[in-house]
Amino acid sequence: MRTAIRDPIHGYIEIDELAIEILDTVEMQRLRRIRQLGFSYLVYPGANHTRFEHSLGAYHLMNVLLDTLGVSKEEEKELLVASLIHDVGHGPYSHVTEPLIKKYTGKSHEDIEDIIFEPVEKNKSATTIAEVLEERRMDKRKIMGYIKGEKAGEGNKRGLSKILNGEIDVDKMDYLVRDSYYTGVAYGVVDNIRLIRGLDFFKGHLVITEKGILPAEYLLFSRFLMHPTVYSHHTSQIAQLMFLKALEYYIESELESEDYARQYALALRKMDDAEIIIALRNAKGYPEEMMERINERRLFKRAVYTGINELSESVAEDLSEEGRIREVEAEISKRAGVDEKYVLVDFQGQKGEELEESAAKVVVDKPLQGLRGREQSPREFRSLREVSSLVSMLSRVFRENYKVGVYTLENYRGAVKKSAEAVLWR
Repeated sequence: MRTAIRDPIHGYIEIDELAIEILDTVEMQRLRRIRQLGFSYLVYPGANHTRFEHSLGAYHLMNVLLDTLGVSKEEEKELLVASLIHDVGHGPYSHVTEPLIKKYTGKSHEDIEDIIFEPVEKNKSATTIAEVLEERRMDKRKIMGYIKGEKAGEGNKRGLSKILNGEIDVDKMDYLVRDSYYTGVAYGVVDNIRLIRGLDFFKGHLVITEKGILPAEYLLFSRFLMHPTVYSHHTSQIAQLMFLKALEYYIESELESEDYARQYALALRKMDDAEIIIALRNAKGYPEEMMERINERRLFKRAVYTGINELSESVAEDLSEEGRIREVEAEISKRAGVDEKYVLVDFQGQKGEELEESAAKVVVDKPLQGLRGREQSPREFRSLREVSSLVSMLSRVFRENYKVGVYTLENYRGAVKKSAEAVLWR
């Protein structure tokens, strides 16, 4: 049995019986209630699309890519399932809660072993992903390998793991176009079909062929523009940090045992956006205040906001560690005479970081001395940044998009600005 779902990005997405079973699980249905772009809706009112929609888009593009590459039926099923479930490890507001979940559990959103390997319980009303995979006798370890971008087992000689999680993958292909569409910005213009037709296998590696270089350049250029415009926009960053500090304060204040924080962080991966909002709104004190401010869009203001290249190397290195950020927040608040809960330091990226996609493998003809006529030269791997001057430039300047910000309440801005400048540029 096959059916079709209408999607505003890809048109009709055809899904088979296995995909329907996966989509009907409790974990996948939760993704309908998880915003793809966290608090970006405070900047772009249309940014209310969900992880569920993105998962369908990744599944669709995976289907298109697999048809092009000619993958076996068994591998095809595992890759399609992986593309559907690759985001079920996200907590509320997607990447917003990931730092906190990782802090308390050590798990990223890709670490979903506890979800797909959980014991299958009979006589339940809700079907789980683990149950479907068990009944279908699917290789869970291979599926995990595809989600993490890691090779699982020795049987497969081709780098299928990079199709979903690699330098150029169907995950990025969907979310760049989808995020651009729902925010209304004009930067996510990527010809995904042409890019897919420009991918192939060479010596077991997924590579970009000559005809795939131009659409790959468009993809990287789109990502380069989307970061400062959407993904790192200061307003959504401020709301995110306010929310995280409120949630962390809430968890720490409710500690009942040493393992409580870890268990609560694991429980976040089963909550949706509305549930955590209600939990914080019903809390007293600081968490309630922060949620009210976010809901009413009474956000903190920028006291300091500048490029990370303006910082000295030692300060930038310090701020790359979360623990050091907390120390800097405490130092700034102490100097300014402001409660530490009302000072937020935002460090958006590592100094010297480059576009990871620029390392994607491109296969090119290797010129040899002495060859005449139409003799074909051997082929070799090159990185995308080596064969594209545009990608090379983007890779070098990508870090210039990253900012360091210090945020606080409007009436504290002057004091916090003075203190922050003394701490960050001492």
